[in-house]
Amino acid sequence: MKQAKKCAKTRFSQSCMMTWCRQGVFGFLGLVLSVTSVYGQEALLPVKYQPIVRSFIDAAKNKDHQAIIKRIAYPLAQEYPIAAINGPQEMLARFDEVFDNPLLDAIAQSQPQQDWQAMGWRGIMLGNGKIWMDYDGNIIAVNHQTALEAKLASALIAKQKNTLHPSLKVYQRPVLMWQTDKFTIRIDQLDNGKYRYASWAKENSISEKPDLVLKNGELKFDGSGGNHTFQFQSGPYQYECRVMVVGASDSPPGVLMVYKKGTLIVEQPVLKVH
Repeated sequence: MKQAKKCAKTRFSQSCMMTWCRQGVFGFLGLVLSVTSVYGQEALLPVKYQPIVRSFIDAAKNKDHQAIIKRIAYPLAQEYPIAAINGPQEMLARFDEVFDNPLLDAIAQSQPQQDWQAMGWRGIMLGNGKIWMDYDGNIIAVNHQTALEAKLASALIAKQKNTLHPSLKVYQRPVLMWQTDKFTIRIDQLDNGKYRYASWAKENSISEKPDLVLKNGELKFDGSGGNHTFQFQSGPYQYECRVMVVGASDSPPGVLMVYKKGTLIVEQPVLKVH
């Protein structure tokens, strides 16, 4: 499969895929709709990929948890701040957090040739991105919020707010938290829809006052691939957190870049995604 081989050479960040696909409390689902409109003229799922989709549909119809678990590409990223699912045993324990009856029913009732679509190097998607599958049949992203997942996310956000410095506790939703060689970086979306950047020296706790806080950040997208950048301005300085959804196999999940009057003065790859 030429497309499958192409995908194997490209790093596809599942955590960023989740961010790209969900909206509101859980990411940017609207972008999937825009991708669908851009690529709406593509052929629906080619016949050669329909068997791998049909077998997944059958597993959903039969509520066969083990068969579904075997189809997951691990780690399966969850929307921040929920931890990724790192393997089959953990997936078994957390299955209902990801696949509830409404999602299983939606999969079971879908038709390979009508409801699933090949989206180039991105893989195969159900509907407007509810499920993403690679060309080998592995599930690479699930963009559906179960009631259990929503409850868990709310609890984690509340707990996290208790550990944050008081100046940062008001926000609409958390977006990301990164660690570079020198910094811990956190981005939140505020009630006005803009983004807030906060950073600490790597050795400091997020309960301490941040060394830098920038507001009124903007989200910019780099084409239709999902790579995107959070941009913040501070006088002559521009701070950019570039999120790599797709890149080379050795690409970091993101990069912090700081410019002064258009000249790059800081570039630090992300070493850890919290």
